[in-house]
Amino acid sequence: MPHKPVFDSSEIHTILTLLGADLHYVGYRYTEYALMLMKEDEERIHSVTKCLYPEIAKRYQTSCNSVERNIRTLSQVAWRSQPRLLQKLAGHTLDRRPTSSQFLAILFAYLSRTGNQEIKV
Repeated sequence: MPHKPVFDSSEIHTILTLLGADLHYVGYRYTEYALMLMKEDEERIHSVTKCLYPEIAKRYQTSCNSVERNIRTLSQVAWRSQPRLLQKLAGHTLDRRPTSSQFLAILFAYLSRTGNQEIKV
């Protein structure tokens, strides 16, 4: 039986802050909510555009395109400000900026691996 990821919003806040993002980015809230939804059901990562983005859009009363665009902006911020940290979180070399769904997958995989341990970067 697979284990349930153990992390909370404080770990998400820590990682996003370390990556150069802060609360003034709309994508920050979307990313946090996406990761919490993925924590509830890991299968959501396999249907980002059909499942995850619509759930986020519904909660924040916006469009799926807006959700994707704002998460992409957060990915761009992380790639510009902390590319080495983003690669460390990914566990492998990144030749280019990850897409929105790849960005979410990297963060989710890292948080799932580390649990609620102190984040080491």
